[in-house]
Amino acid sequence: MSSMESLYSLRASVLCGIAMAAFLLMLVPSVYASNSQVIIVNGTINHCLPYPSCYNPYEIDVKPGDTVTWVNDDNKTHTATAGTPNYGPVGMFDSGTILPGRSYTQFFGAIGKYTYYDQVDMWPSGVVVVSNQNPTHAEINWVNGSLSMTSQFDNNIQKLTMTKQIENTGGTDANSVIFRLRILNDSGFLFYDNITRGNVPAKQNAPISFAWTNPPAGKYRLNFDAENLAGQNNENNDFSSDLIAVTKNNASKSMSVIGHNFTINTGNAAVPEFGQISCAILAFSIISVLAVSAKSRIHSKT
Repeated sequence: MSSMESLYSLRASVLCGIAMAAFLLMLVPSVYASNSQVIIVNGTINHCLPYPSCYNPYEIDVKPGDTVTWVNDDNKTHTATAGTPNYGPVGMFDSGTILPGRSYTQFFGAIGKYTYYDQVDMWPSGVVVVSNQNPTHAEINWVNGSLSMTSQFDNNIQKLTMTKQIENTGGTDANSVIFRLRILNDSGFLFYDNITRGNVPAKQNAPISFAWTNPPAGKYRLNFDAENLAGQNNENNDFSSDLIAVTKNNASKSMSVIGHNFTINTGNAAVPEFGQISCAILAFSIISVLAVSAKSRIHSKT
C-alpha cells in the first residue's frame, strides 16, 4: 500500500470513528433544566392577606442550572430583587419593574440560599434555595380526575359539597396548608371564593372539601389552589380546574363532573448546550474541519 493510500485509509478511519461517536452521543437523552414559577399574588394593597406572603410559594427549591420565573398576577408593578427590606439589594439579581401580567425569569447556577424582596412595596419577600440534595420537604399536587360532588337538601336549602384529593409526594408532612376554591361562570363572574386549611401527611393523599349553599343552576369552572404558609416548601405549587354543571333537584344525590383541566406550573426545558441538534452540529463541524484539513495536506504533498 502506498503512502497516499495509507493516508486516505487513516483519514477515513478517523472520520468514521468521529461519526460513530457523534451518533452515539445523539442517542443519549438531553440534559434537562427545570423552570419553576413564583406567583406575585393579587391583593398587595392589603399585604396579600389572608396569605402570609405576596410571593407564592414563599420558599422554592431548585437545582443548579434551573430557572425561576416570577409572574405578576397583581394589578400593580413589582420587583424580585435579591436582598432584604432591612439592608436593601445585594446585586445578585434584580428583575427591575415587572408590569401587571408580565413575568421575569432568573437563572440560578450556584448553590446557595437567595433571599429577595419587592422594592416597590417593601413588604413582600421570598427565598430561593439552590441545592443538589433531593427534596425532603412537602410536595403537594392535586390529583387529576379526583373531584366528586354531592348535593344535599334540607328545608329547601341546597348544599353542594365539592371534594378533591391532594397528594403529598414529599418526604415531610404538609401542615396547615391553605386551600382555596374559586368558582366562576362562563363570563368570568366570581360566584364563590372560600378558603380552608388542611394537613397532608408525607406520601399520602387527603380529601379537601368545600361547601356551596344554594348554588344557581348553570355551568361553572372550579379553580382549586394550594397556598403555602411562609417557610413551607412546595416547588410545584399546582393549580387544578374542573368544569361542572349544577342542576336544581329536591333529592340528595351525587353530581357528575363535565371535564377536568389539570395544569402544572413547572416545566422542563432542554439545556441548549446538550441538545441533540447541538450535538449534530458539533459532530458535522468536526468532520468538516478534519475533511478539509486532510484534503489540504494531501494537495500539499502532491
